[in-house]
Amino acid sequence: MHPCRTLSISLALLSVTTALTAPPAAAEAPATITVQTGDHADFSRLALVNAQGAPAVDVGSCGGRVAFSQAVPWPLEALNGTYSRRLTGFQTGEEGRSLTMDWPCGARVTVRRERRITFIDVADPPRPARKPGAPVPAPADTTLLAEAPGASVFPVIAPPPTPEPVPAQAAPVSLAERLNPVASAQAQPIVPAQPVVQAPPPVQPQPVAKAPPPRPEPVRTVAAVPPSAMPPVAAPAPAVQADPPIRAFDLDAWAGDDYPARKQHLEQRIAESQGRTRVDALLAMARFTLARALPEEGRAALDAAESLMPGPDQRYELRLLRDAFRALDGTADPDDSQFVRAQPTPAAADHHVWRSATLAPSRWTAAKSSLPIALKRLLSYPADLRGRLLTLLAESAGEAADGASLNLIVLEMITLDGIGSTDGRLDFFRGRLAELHNETAEALTHYKRAAALPNLYGHRAQVRSIELRLASGALDDPGAIAELESLRYAWRGGDVETDALAALGAAYTRAGRIDAALDIFGLLGRRFGATARGQAALTTGRGLLDAVIGHLEKTPGSVLDALSLQVRYGRTVALTDDDAGTQQRRLARLLARGGFTLEAARLLHAVAEATRGAERAAVGLELARVLLDAGRGTEALAVLDHTAGPAPDAQAAAPQTAKRRALLRAEAFATEGEAMRAFDALRGLTGPEAARIRADSLFRAGEWPAARAAYAELLGGPDAPLPDDIAFHALAAFRAGDDAAVAAAAERHGKALAGTRWADLLDALAVPPDPPGKPLSSATVGGQLAAADALAGVLRRWKAP
Repeated sequence: MHPCRTLSISLALLSVTTALTAPPAAAEAPATITVQTGDHADFSRLALVNAQGAPAVDVGSCGGRVAFSQAVPWPLEALNGTYSRRLTGFQTGEEGRSLTMDWPCGARVTVRRERRITFIDVADPPRPARKPGAPVPAPADTTLLAEAPGASVFPVIAPPPTPEPVPAQAAPVSLAERLNPVASAQAQPIVPAQPVVQAPPPVQPQPVAKAPPPRPEPVRTVAAVPPSAMPPVAAPAPAVQADPPIRAFDLDAWAGDDYPARKQHLEQRIAESQGRTRVDALLAMARFTLARALPEEGRAALDAAESLMPGPDQRYELRLLRDAFRALDGTADPDDSQFVRAQPTPAAADHHVWRSATLAPSRWTAAKSSLPIALKRLLSYPADLRGRLLTLLAESAGEAADGASLNLIVLEMITLDGIGSTDGRLDFFRGRLAELHNETAEALTHYKRAAALPNLYGHRAQVRSIELRLASGALDDPGAIAELESLRYAWRGGDVETDALAALGAAYTRAGRIDAALDIFGLLGRRFGATARGQAALTTGRGLLDAVIGHLEKTPGSVLDALSLQVRYGRTVALTDDDAGTQQRRLARLLARGGFTLEAARLLHAVAEATRGAERAAVGLELARVLLDAGRGTEALAVLDHTAGPAPDAQAAAPQTAKRRALLRAEAFATEGEAMRAFDALRGLTGPEAARIRADSLFRAGEWPAARAAYAELLGGPDAPLPDDIAFHALAAFRAGDDAAVAAAAERHGKALAGTRWADLLDALAVPPDPPGKPLSSATVGGQLAAADALAGVLRRWKAP
């Protein structure tokens, strides 16, 4: 019988006959390929029939790939339109040569070939404490996270009840088997079926009490059976009570009571095992180290397990454990974590714990929803692991300024063995809680008590105490600098040094010691930029960078300091900045304001290449402005076209952004002398900026009467005229020969140009020449020389930066 005929549920036949494109020199007949899919109760199947060789099949943990040597017109629409429980997401790649598909993570995949047919059978992932194909027991205990490979919603299933003892000697379950829940659950011995005996109806048993004891003795109902009808039965040996395997996230059981003995046993088991059993032993070691809050040892076990080619179900367990260790360190990526991507059920308490730990450092609002369940579940965790997770949650709540959540976490730390009471951790978080409640005196008291201990939290408390006293006015900048310098040189290591350096640099900035502040900022980038905690250090340095740039923006004549910051620490500034390039854009404005347009343009070019969407368009506008101020209109046009995006301005940006872009384009065209293109870009735009660009285009084109009239409209507007508008109006009138307009402008706006680079221009232009036919007088010559000297002064001031 054909294998595909055994598929009993929703068999879908998707047949496509395709001719593989052969090279022109080949004379072979086109190949025929047939694709068939179908669903069975236990597995889904994909069958490929190919007359010219079998395809290459790659099996992954969450999907697979089928590849041919030539392009194939796959029936994607039919494949994706057919329902399948396990085969989804069909896509083509490599110009039609390959077909990729998705299946549940950890699924058991079998690939086999029969002549011209290739079968890919995808079965459900294995579940802990259950053989493949066995009936699923009813859920009883929903307090633990069943880490079943492929479980997309983390179903919680308790292990099945212990069966009645069979008339045979039951071997005790060893510690090795208990430390491998999945493998031992799949390797249970099969009990042979007993012969069926006809017997009268049994006696009706007594009603069972509603609340039986935790481990009731097995109750049997015995019926009266004639001796001739009973088969001979050997005397049963006494059964040995066997402990069930440890469940996947029963972390207290994984930790054990005797750390050296448990660790030695696991190491011995790893050394004595091979292949898949060795991977299971390494997984057991990883769970043990997770329960003991030993991330370095746990990651080493996971790396060793991944190097041994684990199976799909083992790869899924590795992924979950690695996500757990990342959450424990506070370095997890929420977008790539199984604890976040899979939606938790209300009863999966362990899932809520690790989901909160994963989301807490970066997405506290999302982590907060699982906090009540997580705190309740942490009651049954080992002390070391519980302390680490509570510390992580407290750090995140403090950073998010969530006083209510931090209060719950601190109460949990107080009631659970006094976590952190001996190392200053509890006093530090109590001080932070008081600080959030605006209780400065109480916060300083807690910080002082924590600072008495020369450790991590003691030094962190010192830094927070200094910053709090600075904010309240109880400490000035020189005193803060002295305390921070003593703290910096007295102790090094951990995150506290970065916090102390950032606070010291901010104090230097407020005191006007910009060179010292820049040295501190460079030290943060050089020393911590390439370490494991480098991102945290750079994030801390972002506050120092903001303080330095803010000081430079308020201080006149600080452009050289801005240039020094860019030249010496440009790479560190880029690493410290956010995704929108906020600090680099502020620094570019400082450089452009001081005349360093080349450095500002380079900096904005780098920011524009690193951003996308609306931020990229905004950076493009700033860069175009800098280029126009430098007289580089062609480059400004190229930047505007490059950063606009594929959609029109009216659809891709807000109306104000679109108008700004059009004005910059028109100004760039005017700068390059293309008046007509500038007028086209200004079509439909109104306002003083558009009118000024029109007048400037006419002036550059030599249309003096039209330019004089355009500038006259600007001067007659409701706003105060700009010095440049007055000067260009007078120059256009002078070039047009309109002496009356020049004289009127000198009489009306002469005082407005005093103190600017256009001073004395109107007086020089308004000097009337002598009537023709009369000899030059000494007064006329003196006036002309004075006018020439005034024009030379205007030119000199206009060219000066």
